[in-house]
Amino acid sequence: MKKTSMPESTQTRNASSIRPAHWLLLSLSAAGTVLLLAWLLRFSHYGFDFTDESFYLVSIADPFLYGASATQFGFIYHPLYTLLNGNIAALRQANILITFCLAYCLSDVFLKTLLTARLPDAWSRRAVAAGLATGALSMLNLWLPTPNYNSLNLQALLLAATGLLLAKRETTRASVAGWLIIGLGGWLAFMAKPTTAAALALVAAAYLPLAGKWRLRLLALALASAAALLLASALLIDGSPARFVARLSGGMAYAEMLGSGHSLLQLLKLDELLLDSGSKEVLQLAAILIFFTAYCLQSASRALFSLGMALALACFALTVAITSGIEHRALYSGKLLGLLLCAPAFAAMMLGIVRTRLTGLGKITRPHWALALMFLAFPYVYAFGTNNSYWRIGAGAALFWILAGLVLLSPLAARPRFMPMLLSFGLATQLLSAAVILPGTEAPYRQAQPLRQHAHPGHLGGTGSTVLLSEEFAHYLDAAQHGARETGFRPGTPMIDLSGLSPGIPYALGARSVGLAWNIGGYPGSDALAAAALRKMPCDTLAAAWVLSEPTGPQKLSAEVLASFGADPVNDYAIVANWNTAAAAGGIAAPRPQYLLKPLRGAAAAIAACQASRKASQ
Repeated sequence: MKKTSMPESTQTRNASSIRPAHWLLLSLSAAGTVLLLAWLLRFSHYGFDFTDESFYLVSIADPFLYGASATQFGFIYHPLYTLLNGNIAALRQANILITFCLAYCLSDVFLKTLLTARLPDAWSRRAVAAGLATGALSMLNLWLPTPNYNSLNLQALLLAATGLLLAKRETTRASVAGWLIIGLGGWLAFMAKPTTAAALALVAAAYLPLAGKWRLRLLALALASAAALLLASALLIDGSPARFVARLSGGMAYAEMLGSGHSLLQLLKLDELLLDSGSKEVLQLAAILIFFTAYCLQSASRALFSLGMALALACFALTVAITSGIEHRALYSGKLLGLLLCAPAFAAMMLGIVRTRLTGLGKITRPHWALALMFLAFPYVYAFGTNNSYWRIGAGAALFWILAGLVLLSPLAARPRFMPMLLSFGLATQLLSAAVILPGTEAPYRQAQPLRQHAHPGHLGGTGSTVLLSEEFAHYLDAAQHGARETGFRPGTPMIDLSGLSPGIPYALGARSVGLAWNIGGYPGSDALAAAALRKMPCDTLAAAWVLSEPTGPQKLSAEVLASFGADPVNDYAIVANWNTAAAAGGIAAPRPQYLLKPLRGAAAAIAACQASRKASQ
């Protein structure tokens, strides 16, 4: 029997009936994005971590002080730090907005690439792109929003992915821009994590020919732009490529000396995905609800469509509840929390299969399949090089998994109800991003209280750099600053941190952290690394350096480290101030006493002892 098509009047009536719902979903998606960003920008004024986040700030504030470093994120963000005069809240806000804007550009270009059959109106596309872009903010799940090597790494991959989408075999303006952006992203990835840059090169080399984009002349343009940027970096940072290479090799030697698990064999791994039953249930439930919402919004049935609208509204309401502070309870708070953002990808895969009954998969073009495979690999590229679980770290780049799943929806793009369905994925991404970030605001990394309970101002860094802290953290900071002032300590004075856990104290005192940006304790090679780094510092700097000590600390460095430059830890320093750490500072529950030591030797004697020590060790 010949199948009759739906009369044109019926099609027009159906299209007009969903138009108000379409615009309602568009408005909700735009509002959800604004609410989520406002929530994060407001909390940028709250909290401070005295360990990792302090390391980021020290590295950004004065990256030229250190002669060896495996990551160069400090040099990339240093101009931003200078521009903002060290204002920590402004730095955090800039980092959040930069990440979001790059994710938005990628999502927008992705939608233009994906929806070739029927390009939606600009406002709908932008609303979807903005909703999806919030997925990149899941990197804040521990609440470490200050610019760092992980944020630079993600920003580099967002740029590189955008360039790979824009790049074509033809030499159009957009294509050439794409190839240049690939070079820019590759250079930034190298500056953040050379291991990620290497993995990115391999994935891009596989994607370009599979997608039919390989062209040697344009590839040479991308490589030349990356090489030019790298050369310029070497000259600006160290004055010559040879010294820059020495910096990188020194940084890798430091990592091996520390014994932190960064050797090449330890990096080449495939971690087992260990999800407990509760985690699996939450992930499955989220995927099913997103699938059902999108399925209903694709349905021609008015009842199902209305149900889909109700579920989308519920999704938005939950986002509002979290971002407005009404809801503080975490939906889920396991170690692999970020994997919740895989739910939209699984839902998109199920929807693509169910709606097209598998036949539609054959309509997905080879370039689109290549794109999906590339995006699936990008979280691994992001995590490659870490000594933590690749699944846990890779979840910080879960936006790429979401985009990979959406590729399977491309056969549905010509259908009239496609955009309401796509908007539901943006709303779901907003909710899951808020759910992933919420535990970080309620239990911020190595801090004792939820951010919303921080109400005590603490001054750190440059002019106007005041953040709100818990009462204990504010008292700890004030005691350290008051004690230092009473002894005559002046900002800019070098300081050797032997606490192993408190790089934030020298930063808060305005000291120049000597040796490394963080003389980290608790590793097999911590003392040896600190001594090696101090031997690289100028003797006049070491002669003038004060010392921060934490003798009973669980990750303290040995005072014998001072002997590496000819100093006697007993006779050459005097304790001039002391205070107690706050509970939970550095991730340690019990407070510990810290001491500020002032050098007693004259500059000439200290320099002579340092030089003699180095001569004897040669």
